[in-house]
Amino acid sequence: MSDDARHGHGPRRGGRTAAAAAIDATDPATTQPRTALAQRRLQAEAYLDLTRIHRVIERRTAELLAEQGLRDVTPAQAGALMVLFQARAPLRARTLAGELGLSEVTVGRFVHALHDAGWVRREPDPADSRAMLLAPTPKAYRALPRFIAVSNALLDEAFAGFSAHEVSRVAQTTERLRRNILGEAREPSR
Repeated sequence: MSDDARHGHGPRRGGRTAAAAAIDATDPATTQPRTALAQRRLQAEAYLDLTRIHRVIERRTAELLAEQGLRDVTPAQAGALMVLFQARAPLRARTLAGELGLSEVTVGRFVHALHDAGWVRREPDPADSRAMLLAPTPKAYRALPRFIAVSNALLDEAFAGFSAHEVSRVAQTTERLRRNILGEAREPSR
C-alpha cells in the first residue's frame, strides 16, 4: 500500500493526488498554464505533421516523376519548372527564387542542372546585362503534359475526400502560416 493510500489521499496522477488534480482543473490560475501547454503541444504536433507531409510529398513526387519517365528531374527542379511554365514569360533567377521561397544560390544549382539536362534555357536580360532570364525549352514544353499529370496525381491523392470548402480552408490556413513565418502583414483573426 502506498503512503498516499495509507493517509487517505487517494491515487496519484502525475505526482499529485486525484483530489488535487480535481481542484486544479477548476482553478483558473492552474488551468491557464495547462491550456497554454496543451496549445503548445498541438502547435508542435502540427509543425511535425507539416514536416512529415513535406517529406512524403517529396518522396511521392519523385515516384510520380519516375512513373512519367522524368527520372532526370528532382521534385524541387520540377517545382522550378512549374513556376517557369506558369510565368508564361522568361523569369530572372531572383524572381524564380522568390516564387519558390528559396535562396538564389539554391535556385542557381537547380537552373544549372536543368540547363545541362536541356530543360531550361538561359538568355541575357535585355534590361540588365548582368542578369539572365530563364525559360523552359521546347523539350520541357513537350513534357509539360507529364509534369501536369504528376501534379494532378499528387493533388488528387492529397485532397481525396475533401470538399471544396475544406480545400479552401487548408489553402487559407497554409497561407496564414506562410505569412506568419515570413513576418508579412497579418490578417485579423476570424
